[in-house]
Amino acid sequence: MGATSSDVEAGFAKLQGEDFEYYMQTYSIILGRNSKKSNVDVDLSSLGGGMNISRHHARIFYDFSRRRFALEVIGKNGCLVEGVLHLPGNPPVKLDSQDLLQIGDKEFYFLLPVRSILGGPVGPRHYVGHGSSVPAAAAAGGAIVPAHYNYHVGSGPAGAGSVGKKGRGREYYEEEEGYDGYGYGGAGGSSGKAGALEKKGDGRSRIDRDSDNQQLLQLEEKDVVSSVATVLSDLCGPGEWMPMEKLHAELMEQFRNVWHHSRVRRYLTSEDWPGPESKGKPWYGLLMLLRKYPEHFVINTRSKGRVTLEFVSLVSLLS
Repeated sequence: MGATSSDVEAGFAKLQGEDFEYYMQTYSIILGRNSKKSNVDVDLSSLGGGMNISRHHARIFYDFSRRRFALEVIGKNGCLVEGVLHLPGNPPVKLDSQDLLQIGDKEFYFLLPVRSILGGPVGPRHYVGHGSSVPAAAAAGGAIVPAHYNYHVGSGPAGAGSVGKKGRGREYYEEEEGYDGYGYGGAGGSSGKAGALEKKGDGRSRIDRDSDNQQLLQLEEKDVVSSVATVLSDLCGPGEWMPMEKLHAELMEQFRNVWHHSRVRRYLTSEDWPGPESKGKPWYGLLMLLRKYPEHFVINTRSKGRVTLEFVSLVSLLS
């Protein structure tokens, strides 16, 4: 997408390298290298990251419980954050604005916007698909662009939710001093630094926090829905159905080491569903999620004696 000096870009956060930038428009992204079987959000190998980039090397995500962004190291060669090496198996690393990250040979900054993302008036919602996403995934939501402020970023091409190669400074994103998290509300600008957030300290209400968390959970749902649509589109032909058991196995294989453990628990186990209807069905939470999107998924239930089997397909495959 081309951009002019009057155009805007939006994101929860921004990764800024010497020759690329990436606007984070979902609450969780994977950095690594693309392969024949799957793509990552940020392909560092194509950006000169060298030979030590794992396919899934790191994940940057919003930590709901601590209300801040964090880096989870997955690749065996680790990541440098402000010159400190972090290896897989260790707890996620808190990310502050303007932290310098290095993965392989690639250095880049993690930057937070100068204004609130989740607070204030909500603008029109845009849905931007990843360049390699299948039509079914786009129909199910594709890449999710949350409702938030936009930010002027000057001239030159920019990829919304994708990597754009360019060099630019950090003047548009800066540290939110006095905050432990991200997305603190406030519709208007503040005195002092233009467009910077006012410090609200403990004055943030529970309603605001709950609203922010609800928006982020909705983003998580749509991200899972998009992943399911991609799997079904890849493995099912026109008119075909997939048993929920098989769909669960495919998602476990592809995402159990990629998704945050809370997401795995919510959608790929039955821990959050203690009732008898979920017994022996670790995909029960996923089934409940898919039932919320009848415009994209069709659920077919068959009974064999006392055993109930569920099958799922895409609306686009059955029409």
